[in-house]
Amino acid sequence: MSSPQRFAAHLLRTASRAYAAAAVDCLRRERPQLLADGLPAEFADPLDDTQVRILHLAESVAVDRPALLEHSIAWYKVALHHRGVPADYLRANLDAIETALRQELPADAAAIARRHLLAARAHVERAPASLPSLLSRQAPHGDLAARFLLAVLEARGDDALDLLRGALDAGTTIADLHDHVLTVAQREAGRMWLMGEITIADEHYGSALADRALWLLHERLPRPPAGAPRVLTLGVGGNLHDLGLRLVAQRLQLAGFAVHHLGGNMPPGELDLLLADQRVDLIAVSATMALHLHALAQTIDHLRQAEAGGRRRPILVGGEPFRVVPDLHALLGADAAATDADGAVAAARRLVATPA
Repeated sequence: MSSPQRFAAHLLRTASRAYAAAAVDCLRRERPQLLADGLPAEFADPLDDTQVRILHLAESVAVDRPALLEHSIAWYKVALHHRGVPADYLRANLDAIETALRQELPADAAAIARRHLLAARAHVERAPASLPSLLSRQAPHGDLAARFLLAVLEARGDDALDLLRGALDAGTTIADLHDHVLTVAQREAGRMWLMGEITIADEHYGSALADRALWLLHERLPRPPAGAPRVLTLGVGGNLHDLGLRLVAQRLQLAGFAVHHLGGNMPPGELDLLLADQRVDLIAVSATMALHLHALAQTIDHLRQAEAGGRRRPILVGGEPFRVVPDLHALLGADAAATDADGAVAAARRLVATPA
């Protein structure tokens, strides 16, 4: 990534609150009714909402991939539409941010930011306002996924776990439960919340139950063989969501890797002693959303600096941003990226040169 992009992203991050305030002032002058209507209670107020959008812009600018901001805008379009926010709000908000940054940023940095904002503005018009269900009874284990999610939404957690136990006893593999039940149910619950069909309390209950489900599956995992390649799995600082990472860790163990799982929100400086004391053949790091990319870049830089002159451990990264931008891992200095569990296993085998 080039120096002007890094500089522009740094300014956006460090002064995001001030730029957001300037954008909201612009909205207040030019579109007062949009602010008067307000945002729904489960969303931030206009100042906080605008600041988050500027932080998304910073991550998009830092790697010069407008698709990251476009992806964020598409998410917000659905969420705001189904909560009664006027369609003009998102477009006007982007225009106000562009106006504020043109006045506040140095010319070169403002031009970079404007290019990304214009791409996002155009994407607002193309992006759908509704998303279809991800559940299908015709899909592999689709009936089980539907019954599992129904039990979750009806707060019948024990029944949901009994469905998984019964499937395991009947011969369903852990990998199939990962891919066709837990992942599908979690994504569908996320879609339902986005569409305003369930509450955040419902979504949190489902996430807590998915955590219990992964512990249930963990008891069925085989122990890794002696001398197995050792993988360190962690989420970057600020990434509090580790369900996807835990699922990948389980699949790596199923594939014969020895997994040392640290969970989410891991400060990179705390890894030094562990890496000095223990054998680690691969480091797998997750960034669930674009707002985690700066922390991921810092983690990768720290790991590379710590190993200067010594053994270079391969770094595998994953998370939704890498689905949006396929070459993102290379821009951040990682060796490979994966967007699902099978891809993570394949990449891990390639990076540590183990047989399939």
